[in-house]
Amino acid sequence: MHPTDILDFIAEIPVYIIFIFLCLVLSLVSLAKKNPPPYLALFTCYLFLTLVIECVGWSFKRANSNNLTMYNLYGVVHLTYAIYLLSSFLQPGKAKQVFTWIMVFYPAIALLNIYFIQGPRHFGTYSYIVGAVIVVVCSINYFYQRIKFPGRDNLLRDPSFWIATGLLFFNAITVPYLGIVNFVANIPQYAYKTFSNINAVLSIILYSLFCISSVCSLNFRKLPS
Repeated sequence: MHPTDILDFIAEIPVYIIFIFLCLVLSLVSLAKKNPPPYLALFTCYLFLTLVIECVGWSFKRANSNNLTMYNLYGVVHLTYAIYLLSSFLQPGKAKQVFTWIMVFYPAIALLNIYFIQGPRHFGTYSYIVGAVIVVVCSINYFYQRIKFPGRDNLLRDPSFWIATGLLFFNAITVPYLGIVNFVANIPQYAYKTFSNINAVLSIILYSLFCISSVCSLNFRKLPS
């Protein structure tokens, strides 16, 4: 491949993929430090999987191939892990138990929808909306507990704060426009392009906040397990 072609290829890489890569690098650096957060190893694996999926999905898009089956399955993994991660930040109690049980049953419900209701080659909006709402509710529970039990640590230096903020922001905005896509027939092509651009911006914000959480992890203080 000619060097010019390589530069052109790099220039075409979506910005949000670059942010995911940066977030992965920062999480690996944080993981190498002494006494990293207990959730960080699995979080790093999640970021690596996300980077692979987004790179493959982008390649499929450039080749005009259908990548919805892959994104449907990834969506189940992504939302299940988000519920698990947020519930791990909660104080022991009923709320934590409820979200733990939801995390167990949600994948089965989501896969049922993908394969037997909406179909694997159509985006599983039903299951994604349900999962995103659960993530929003779990995030709100996290912030409620942080207000009720503030602790002695600086909130802005707490990695969990930035992760929960990113997941709350991303999913709270994602739900309304996915609802529009799901329930409004014959949406024009330009509207789909607009939604795609909104999702890209939201992804950049999400992974920027994840980057901040990884930076905070470099000076880690013990979080509730």
